[in-house]
Amino acid sequence: MPGAAIAVTLPAAKGEIASQLNLTPEHFSRILHELADAGLLHIEGRKIVVPDRHRLQAEIRRG
Repeated sequence: MPGAAIAVTLPAAKGEIASQLNLTPEHFSRILHELADAGLLHIEGRKIVVPDRHRLQAEIRRG
């Protein structure tokens, strides 16, 4: 099952995570939505689903 889906639940609010990453909440949100628009993840509140982790890794490598 190559690229099996994975799901993670963020341990804190997105604004808090953005702050920890030294990003504005707006920028962090934009990044998540760009990845979602590309079909690389699905956002369900604090739950982030990566439908194909190998595809996401390939996109990161191409970065």
